[in-house]
Amino acid sequence: MSLLIPAWLLLIIPLAALTYAFRPLTRLLTCLRCVMVVLIVLAMCHPLIRFPGRTGTVVVVADRSASMRSEDLRNQEEVINLLASTMGPREQLAVVAFGRDAAVEHPPQSGAFSGFVADIGKDQSNLGIALEKALSLVPYDGVGRLLVLSDGHWTGIAPYGVAGRASTRNIGIDFRLQEKPLINDLAIDRVAVPERLTPAESFMITAWIHSPVRQEVTYELMRGKSRLAAGKRNMVTGMNRLVFRDRAIAAGTQQYTLRVQGDLKDSQPENNQATVLVGIQGPKPLLCVSRTEQQTFSNLLRKGKLDVVTQRPGDVRWSLASLSNYSGIILENIPASDIGSSGMELIAAWIEGSGSGLMMTGGRNSFAPGGYFRSPLERILPVSMELKKEHRKFSLAMVIVMDRSGSMAASAGGGKTKMDLANIGAVQVLDLLTDNDEIGVLAVDSTPHEVIPLAPVAVNRGEREQILRVQSMGGGIFVYAGLKEATRMLLKAKAQTRHIILFADAADSEKPGEYVELLARCEKANITCSVIGLGTEDDCDAALLRDIARMGDGQSFFTSDAMEIPRLFAQDTFAVSRSALVAEPTAVTFTAGYAMLGATPPKSTPTVGGYNLCYVRPEANMAVMTTDEYKAPLVATWQAGRGRALCYTGEADGEHTGAIASWPEAGEFFSSLARWVAGDSGSLPADMMLVQELTGGACRIELHLDPRRKKTPFHGQPYVDVLHGIPGAAPSSTRFAMKWVSADRLSMELPLYGQETALPTVHIGECAPAQLAPVCLPYSPEFRPPVAGRGFDSLRRLAEITGGKESGDVSTIWHKLPTQTRHMDVSHWLYILAIVVLLLEVLQRRTGLLSTTTLPTFKRPHIKGGTRNSEPKPPKRKRSPNAKQRSPKTKTQAAQPPAPPADDSTMDALEEARKRARRRTQR
Repeated sequence: MSLLIPAWLLLIIPLAALTYAFRPLTRLLTCLRCVMVVLIVLAMCHPLIRFPGRTGTVVVVADRSASMRSEDLRNQEEVINLLASTMGPREQLAVVAFGRDAAVEHPPQSGAFSGFVADIGKDQSNLGIALEKALSLVPYDGVGRLLVLSDGHWTGIAPYGVAGRASTRNIGIDFRLQEKPLINDLAIDRVAVPERLTPAESFMITAWIHSPVRQEVTYELMRGKSRLAAGKRNMVTGMNRLVFRDRAIAAGTQQYTLRVQGDLKDSQPENNQATVLVGIQGPKPLLCVSRTEQQTFSNLLRKGKLDVVTQRPGDVRWSLASLSNYSGIILENIPASDIGSSGMELIAAWIEGSGSGLMMTGGRNSFAPGGYFRSPLERILPVSMELKKEHRKFSLAMVIVMDRSGSMAASAGGGKTKMDLANIGAVQVLDLLTDNDEIGVLAVDSTPHEVIPLAPVAVNRGEREQILRVQSMGGGIFVYAGLKEATRMLLKAKAQTRHIILFADAADSEKPGEYVELLARCEKANITCSVIGLGTEDDCDAALLRDIARMGDGQSFFTSDAMEIPRLFAQDTFAVSRSALVAEPTAVTFTAGYAMLGATPPKSTPTVGGYNLCYVRPEANMAVMTTDEYKAPLVATWQAGRGRALCYTGEADGEHTGAIASWPEAGEFFSSLARWVAGDSGSLPADMMLVQELTGGACRIELHLDPRRKKTPFHGQPYVDVLHGIPGAAPSSTRFAMKWVSADRLSMELPLYGQETALPTVHIGECAPAQLAPVCLPYSPEFRPPVAGRGFDSLRRLAEITGGKESGDVSTIWHKLPTQTRHMDVSHWLYILAIVVLLLEVLQRRTGLLSTTTLPTFKRPHIKGGTRNSEPKPPKRKRSPNAKQRSPKTKTQAAQPPAPPADDSTMDALEEARKRARRRTQR
């Protein structure tokens, strides 16, 4: 036993003196008092009792990457459940899952494992960061052990450094190998292309193919969507080389895809296809996305000596590799639905991160009527698209019919259900309307349920929470019942413009009833109807919903992404309000901000046939404005991150173009806008050179400086902004600083992931940002051929470093935990014991029940002359003179026996009486 605070032992001396000075009258009470004092002092010292114990934490590190078989993943859960069932009461189990990232699936505890739920990215096996996280779960002063369930083919940082730190803490790493057999694995080992190309330059593409046996292999090389080469080749066992020749077409990025197929069944076909990107230097064209066939606007820009490529929305591949071919994008009156939410996210991130440009032109399919309000693209536009009360000319009455059937209870991601997003869309409509408008909300399953009655927005604005509380109640949606109730409500509206928004599941809309006759009556009552269908246009009830929108003279929207629902509610509201598009000829004027575009103001001012009513943001530059009552921006610009964004709210080519189409200076005007959007090429000075090289699983970017320079041509540290694009996910951006590796060279290394495309942009002092070619790995590193030092060899090395071993029976891992000396503080028990002794002392004082014959009482010595001697004798009583006259004792009295001796309690009482008598006589 040891004492945590032994200084309190010094209290023994004064407490012993006080106990002796004020000691009790009996030995029993004195013993109890001494025991109580000793217990209290010991408790204040916090005594610790040491005893050995086998307690600790076992952390399971489970590989959940794409290379793991489904049976191995199931086996991991069985292993974890076995460990949980065999651990002791003081032992803890933790689980860490890893892929590209690592996540704690089960913190250290004694409870049961509930399963794997974290999204860790399956395109890598980053064992190093997983061991780091697992090691952090073991208390620094505690004991533990790690169990790795993996195939050992790790990616990312090497795990051996983490194993060294585990060894210093005496934490062993055991493993169980989960490796699938690779039989007849025909694989593309690597594909080599030149680092830098110029337009029209010829180059070679070299591919190395690993074949396990002699066989005939079919190959095909694609450049984009075109086949460049195809054929058959007899492969020998081991490495084989294929060589192709091609010519660089134009500045930008060319994508090549190589596919191989052998005679035998391949155990891992994922590595039979490889993709490489080739960057071609030079000025890049503008991409004009338009629905029109004539390409009038694009031809006008070409006459202004601009390089423009025109594509229809369905032909554009919204990816970083595709966008890197262009210096900017022009969206010519196309709706947001043609791009999609992921496409808009990609465009916004590309503009902000790479320094490219965006130009958006107006029309019925653009800005707010086109669905860009609250869209991912809105944040980079220099104009806002809200509806302002002072600019509304007509009031509007609207009833929202929401599907609350059973399908609406399904999760839509982000912790929200489909019903939640429909509720948010209805609230968004409430916020867009003005106080003079009217709104009502119905929730429909088999019958309509009134959520809020049709009333002015000023009255219903406080009902937001009521709308947000609508829940799915099961069943399907009876369309006719909802439309009929909405029509009944709108017939009482005061506004002349009356509209229904029907939100329904495109695969679960039932009981259409006599909707044709109903919508015919709605047309006579000036009631329109739009449909928002959750699903695709190929779903079983999509044709019904489209027909309802057609007969209701409204719009039909379909989306399988529930996150798009609020944006579609807003888009239809803008279209119905008729305030977002001014469809009448309007004169415009040029402001001083037009000179910021690097163009000379025209000699005459044009007239536009209409424009989208927007509002310039405070930080934006308004170059051209209308002269009507709105004073609205026709041309507005600003810097969007590193890029540029320009809005031309008029229609460039369509029914609302107006007289500006025949304006003599129209070509120079639009060319100036597009030229500002394209920006410069971002070329570096002659004394600098950028080199980009793909090595292994990383991209190395180097900046070379002229060794004959007299001074450093920039101030500050160059850095690289990297835009990461993964199919099906929103793009992300990271920044890396370049470091000096020699007197004339700076470098940085960019790690690459499985399906990711990385687009780096280098920023060097005052120079314009230099956008490099995008890079990607040929295929996920999870499926590359076996590498020396990986697999079983890497796991065995981890075990050797830390003293672990391959684990057959995982339940025995608890017995491998090292014995640890435990300390238990018993001070609270001593306090409790001291209280018990105190209660015993009180009990003895009050009742004397604890007295025994083995504990005689103390006899106080007589004090005479200041010293202690014998007990004073009581004074002799004088004999009374008439003592003889007293009557003699009777025989009965004489025969009485003597009184029994007094016990301890009697003696104590007598002693207390003597003390009181002495105090009275001394007064």
